[in-house]
Amino acid sequence: MRPLNVMRRLLPLIALLAAPLAAAPRGDEAAARATILQRFEAALHADVATLDRLLADDLEYCNFRGTCQTKNEYIGEVRSGVLKYRSIEPVVDRVKLYADTATVLGRVSVTAVRSGEERSVHLLYAGVLAWRDDRWQLTTWASTIIEPQAETKSK
Repeated sequence: MRPLNVMRRLLPLIALLAAPLAAAPRGDEAAARATILQRFEAALHADVATLDRLLADDLEYCNFRGTCQTKNEYIGEVRSGVLKYRSIEPVVDRVKLYADTATVLGRVSVTAVRSGEERSVHLLYAGVLAWRDDRWQLTTWASTIIEPQAETKSK
């Protein structure tokens, strides 16, 4: 059989197999950015149902204190009131897309109460999102304390 004939016979099969891949929407930069902002909003309002949807089951959540938690541990603290956010002011600085993964870098000012002790911090954060079940889910989170950026006045 000639190679051209083989290709003609295989082309409909290839098209049929590739159609679901081509039709499957992937998350874009705006959706990744929105997911991070929704996660902050859900945390602020102790919306555990939204957190459950936005956070991946295999989440590794490492806070500025160097403590890493699972999804269930983090949501459990929010649900029980051990961790209560008073204010969250996030900024998303950059989003980078890699196939089914996005990295999100930004800054956030947070006032929260943990176990009765209130603290305000300014953080630099990095989050990794994976495209799963037709949505972005946070799989990895790390943050560190930074000095607040001073306002500059023009002369």
